[in-house]
Amino acid sequence: MSKLLPERPSLEHLKNEAKALKKAQSLPKLADAQLALARDYGFPSWAKLKRHVEGYDSIRDAFFDAIQAGDRQRVKQALEEAPGLARAHNPHNFGATPVTVAAGREDIPMIDLLIKAGADADARSDWWAGSFGPLDYCEEKTAEHLLKKGATLTPHAAARLGRVKELKAMLAKNPERVHERGGDGQFPLHFAKTAEIVDILVDAGADVDARDIDHEATAAQWRIKNFEVLKRLVERGASTEIFIAVALDDPDLIQKHLDQDPKSLTRKANEPGNPMIHDRAPGAPIYIYDIGYVTPLQLAANLGRERAFDCLFEKSPPGAQLVAAAWKGDRDLAVKLKGHVKSLSKEEASQVADAERYRQHDKLALMLELGFDVNAQDHEGMGPVHWAGFHGDLDALKIILPYGPNLELKNGYGGTALSTTCYGSLHGWYTKTGDYAECVQMLIEAGSVVTESMSGSEAVNSVLG
Repeated sequence: MSKLLPERPSLEHLKNEAKALKKAQSLPKLADAQLALARDYGFPSWAKLKRHVEGYDSIRDAFFDAIQAGDRQRVKQALEEAPGLARAHNPHNFGATPVTVAAGREDIPMIDLLIKAGADADARSDWWAGSFGPLDYCEEKTAEHLLKKGATLTPHAAARLGRVKELKAMLAKNPERVHERGGDGQFPLHFAKTAEIVDILVDAGADVDARDIDHEATAAQWRIKNFEVLKRLVERGASTEIFIAVALDDPDLIQKHLDQDPKSLTRKANEPGNPMIHDRAPGAPIYIYDIGYVTPLQLAANLGRERAFDCLFEKSPPGAQLVAAAWKGDRDLAVKLKGHVKSLSKEEASQVADAERYRQHDKLALMLELGFDVNAQDHEGMGPVHWAGFHGDLDALKIILPYGPNLELKNGYGGTALSTTCYGSLHGWYTKTGDYAECVQMLIEAGSVVTESMSGSEAVNSVLG
């Protein structure tokens, strides 16, 4: 069996190891020792081992990209060149292991391929705040397959999958496991799938207001979009704030929080002031990831909480009402409030940028039609045209450009619409699906200035010329 390379192999270390091997075995040439060492690590030659180590990051990234794409042929080729990849971690995905990435795609054939190549079905990520395993991401069918392949069911996975019998058995055997930390430093309660799971864990001693490590958020904040679980958590004593009250569609609870904190009416989830949101959490507040940069009114619209929406709407100033009507997609109401568009605050006007941040084309189109400033910028200095470029969102550009945006307006990172598009083609959220080259072409035709420093993906560079 091949020796395992370190997680981040060093060529200098391997050279010293080869020299030591030459001396220890009295080999005539250093090249002989290098070849022997390469074979020990599963490589046919020193040259291939050296190339692997020198290009480890790119080989590893290509390997994980192939898993994410479900391309088993490319995965096989990568493993043939570097067998140790089966035990690698992906630094761009919270230190995820190969099987964990495949499990997140419910890709059982890929899981089998990886395990056959030496991957561990039970290997966990190396995420600093708490490791994740394959069972923390997959659905029941894939979970069952993984368990047969050697994965270990943790209290967190049992809670997430709704496995009542197994969870009860674990806690009966060791009650302290209710306080065990898992991925992101979460407790099993953070993963609760159903109200029954909540009851099992709370009855076993779980603290309903315990916080994870990475985001410093409670179980209620993590489960805010699961109405059944959220309701039971609050019934069992979980603390609440304005966003939880909205998610519960509870006007009385909303009023309670408005009385305690009037500014919460229009405060976004990412803005400081909410007593339950730790804005200095290492991984940023969890709301940024699960509900977004929204106000309570916007959350009510997003979740379809009508009683909450009506309660908040009637208490909101005209500008916030206009934004909420547009965000909800209520054209008739938005048109009635259109006269307030010129008096929108900077924060209210920036919602047009948020519409494209979340690729909400209907909201974007309606806001621009109503007269929202096409150059309005959000807290990152990103306007609608910047977000469209970052996403490679050609349809959004077609909506935005007729309104004459300032294409040379700099975002908070110093980028114009065009340079942001170039950057997005390499580092954006939709690098695999975005129409970046087409967006670059459209922006140039619209008057964007091309500079020598601009570069992006291969397709983008071909347009830049």
